[in-house]
Parts: sequence; structure tokens; C-alpha cells
Amino acid sequence: MATRFVRNETRRGASYSRNVGVACAHNDYVLFCDDDEYLEAGYANICLKKLILHNAAAVSGRRVYMRDGETQAQALHRFGHGIRRSRPFRTLICEYVNAARYDGDTHLPVTNAIILTRKQLLQRYPYDSFYARGNGYREESDYQMNLFVHGYNTIVTNDCHSIHLPMSQVRSGGQRTDSWKRVYWSIYYTRYFFGKYYAGYARRLGVKWPQWAAVSAFALFAVYRETLRPPLYAMAYWVLRQRERFSKNLSAARGSLS
Repeated sequence: MATRFVRNETRRGASYSRNVGVACAHNDYVLFCDDDEYLEAGYANICLKKLILHNAAAVSGRRVYMRDGETQAQALHRFGHGIRRSRPFRTLICEYVNAARYDGDTHLPVTNAIILTRKQLLQRYPYDSFYARGNGYREESDYQMNLFVHGYNTIVTNDCHSIHLPMSQVRSGGQRTDSWKRVYWSIYYTRYFFGKYYAGYARRLGVKWPQWAAVSAFALFAVYRETLRPPLYAMAYWVLRQRERFSKNLSAARGSLS
């Protein structure tokens, strides 16, 4: 099968480009991927089987973020079925928790961007080109939430993974902007996103918080994520590495004594 490259005459954003790709597609199913990620072997086939099995609207695997110096195999082994004891979804602020630990397949309102979905749904609920500036935050979630508020289900499976390059190897894209710009655009787009979907989303999940409270909570989270969380995560990772080294040295010392 020949590969077809389609280029916009001017920069139009990811959502517009996805819609162009859908219009060019001849298959009943469409798989989206980003240029800073690898797909584990069999990703599309596994997602298609899950889509049919669960009669779902969209399916993704788990996303694994590589660290500097890691191979893909090492990153997959480290991640397992998740590395955080957390719920996979923060309901109030509508945030998917990528690293949450859980097994098997789960239903979530939204997942990461690397989804397999049905062409007929993409034609019925196209990507919204409003998310064309800044970091484009929520542009993938917009399509998935559109499905959710219309009664469709999205599945996340542990049976396949997308593997994201370390940030040191990502040279372009919305996440390469200044941290305060990311805060601004994340809040800007979340207000728009909640304005479109919050009533239907809250109704389907039984959320009692008003929309203004959800936007306010997200704004606080966005500031925390860009300012406090990076150094806290770096400190936690340093402590973990020290514990691993201590454990290895202790094991080696015991081995030499036995």
C-alpha cells in the first residue's frame, strides 16, 4: 500500500490537518499518531480488536514517556501497568492521569492522542480547528469528549503502548513554549472546552460542581503542574534512584559475604 503525504498550503493546526487526513482516508477506521512517539508492534491491530470487542468509539493504548538514556524496552519495563497509585481520571478538572496504575482495559471519558477510531464518527464529530494557537491544549480531548457527551465510550488498554520521546529530543510543538505561556493557553482552551461540553459531561458522570468551580480548579492545577510539580518530581526521582543504588550495593555486599 502506497503512503500518501498531504501538506497544507499554510499552517492550519493539528485539528484542521486531522480533518484533512480523514477526508483523504478510504478505510472505515483511522489511527492517529504524533511525530514524537513510537508505536509498539501490533498497536493498531490490538486497538482494532478492542474497538470491536467493546463496541467502542475509540481505543488507545497506554502512553509511556521515555527518560534520557533509556531504550524503548527499558521504558516499557519501568512503566509496566502504570507507576502511580492514583485514579486514572480526575473528574472535576477532566484530566486523564497517564501514569495511573491499573490492569486490563478501562472506560474513560478521554485518553491520550494516539487513538484508533471510526471514520464515520470523525465525519460526524470532526476535530475543532479552534485549538490552532499556542499549545493547542485539549484539541485531542475535544473530539473524544464530543463522543462521550453523545453517549459513546472510549477504551484504554494495557495490551499496547505508544512510547513518547524524552523532552530533550522533542524540538518543536506546543510543549516547547515558555511554562507561563503553557499555563495561559491551557486555561484559555479549558474554558472553551468546558463551555462546549461541561453540562453534558457533568450530567453523564453525575458531577455536582458548577462549571466555574471546575475551571477555577483546573487553573490552580495548571499553575501547580508548570511550577511546583517539575521540581517535586525531580526530587522524588532522585530519591528513588538513590534507593535503587543502595539496594543494589546492599545486595552486592551480601553476595560477597555469602
